Amino acid sequence: MIFENGKYNFNTDLGIGLQGEAYIREFLETLKFVYVDTCSDKRYDLRMSYKGKEYTYEIKTDVYERNTGNMAIEFESRGKASGISVTEAEYFVYFFPLWGEIWNIKVQDLKDLIAENKFYVKNGGDKGSNTKFYLINKEKVRTKYKIYQIEPFKSKD
Repeated sequence: MIFENGKYNFNTDLGIGLQGEAYIREFLETLKFVYVDTCSDKRYDLRMSYKGKEYTYEIKTDVYERNTGNMAIEFESRGKASGISVTEAEYFVYFFPLWGEIWNIKVQDLKDLIAENKFYVKNGGDKGSNTKFYLINKEKVRTKYKIYQIEPFKSKD
């Protein structure tokens, strides 16, 4: 799997996100999880089963080539709640394929972390989307996540 990188574009990023979700599904399957389904709305991205219990995941794939040391957690777009504000998933996975890292945290723990801290709020996204997200320094929150190391992917030039 090769991830393309460049300026933000919703359609390009949607494809990257789908690739990331497929990779996380395969990764979880190596841990003996069983695929249940995917969801194409705001509730969750992926549902897996482990020993008879189902788990839902919200998955963010970040292919920014420069390691800024940050992660962006979206909470609003086009004037409406989005991302972490609306997901019904139990777990939030932040996937850094180019850096060989999968960061996993319970959604409620991430929401608590955001509520307890004054993270920088930044605007971005496609023109007119006015997408807002928390910019979170990874080193400051590292101990709150379960982090898996994988072989880093190569970006497509």
